[in-house]
Amino acid sequence: MKKATLFLLLSSVLSLMSCATSSKPRLQPVAGGKQVSFPTQHISFFLPDGWKVSPTSKEGRLMSAACANDVGPTGGIVMALVRAPDTSHRNARDPYLLKDSQRSLALKGFTKFSKPQLVRVGGREAMRSEAQKPDGSQSLLTYSFIEPGYRIGLVFSYYAMPVTRSPAVQRIVDSFTLGK
Repeated sequence: MKKATLFLLLSSVLSLMSCATSSKPRLQPVAGGKQVSFPTQHISFFLPDGWKVSPTSKEGRLMSAACANDVGPTGGIVMALVRAPDTSHRNARDPYLLKDSQRSLALKGFTKFSKPQLVRVGGREAMRSEAQKPDGSQSLLTYSFIEPGYRIGLVFSYYAMPVTRSPAVQRIVDSFTLGK
């Protein structure tokens, strides 16, 4: 995949969320990839080989990364980890959390939404949801966590492939921890 295309893909997913505080990730090489951590936010996860980490320039975006499609010859995946101020949602079970997210995504052209699921990721409750544009060219997979005063979003944007087909994404999610 061309670098310019990945940059455009990355830019579009990162414009989906805006927010307020950032820090630099610690990247520790490990077998098969990197262990990524944000000590101040108590976040860590495994990032497989082949993912390119992008410099963070917008407030609130903790990190972004992209890779080519790992299940076929076309498309790609972009990941964003964001931390936004949020005092309006009590927890991941809050019914308005999903409604507010879907309203925001609808403004970006997403029209098809899956049934949300309350899941546990790294021992924490998260709202898992999927969204797709009408032409099927872009899909999102999001995990939303609520911390006191903040919303943490782990967002994967897929291009030219089904949203749930990437083993690399599942490995990132399975390794994700958020806690004190």
